[in-house]
Amino acid sequence: MGFPPESCKRAVFYTSNSGLEAATAWIMEHIGDSDFSDPFVPPGTERTTTFNADPDAMATIMSMGFSEEHALKALQATENNVERAMDWIFSHQGELEGGSRAPAHVPFRDGNSKYKLVAFISHMGTSTMVGHYVVHILKDGHWVIFNDNKVALSEHPPKDLGYMYLYQRI
Repeated sequence: MGFPPESCKRAVFYTSNSGLEAATAWIMEHIGDSDFSDPFVPPGTERTTTFNADPDAMATIMSMGFSEEHALKALQATENNVERAMDWIFSHQGELEGGSRAPAHVPFRDGNSKYKLVAFISHMGTSTMVGHYVVHILKDGHWVIFNDNKVALSEHPPKDLGYMYLYQRI
């Protein structure tokens, strides 16, 4: 019928394994409970404190660009539920970023911070649905437009209409 396995375990436990009909009736009565899908721990037993992250869930979350540390924290907080873990990551950004924040001042020793524009890509057409992209490149002090197989000197390149700008450190 598509009920969560944890709720089925609860139903079997609380109906003393008296049969499918009794378990189904128990599920229907308790389907609105807040702990309906939570992992079932029989009364009188304690939940284990060790946590083993599901490797597939870890891989799924990490494939979305999150660190192993963040994936582990999220899965632990949500008991290996990937959907809830993703929601947890987005709603706990402040906590996650706190430990991995970069220092306030990092001295750079890789050169000058001055750049010059050497190329830009722009769109030609009446809308984004019509037209195509061209590139203007600075060659020997002159701007050259590359439009498919047509190459020409550009007298007044539309620098303000660029889609992507390419710079070179000077």
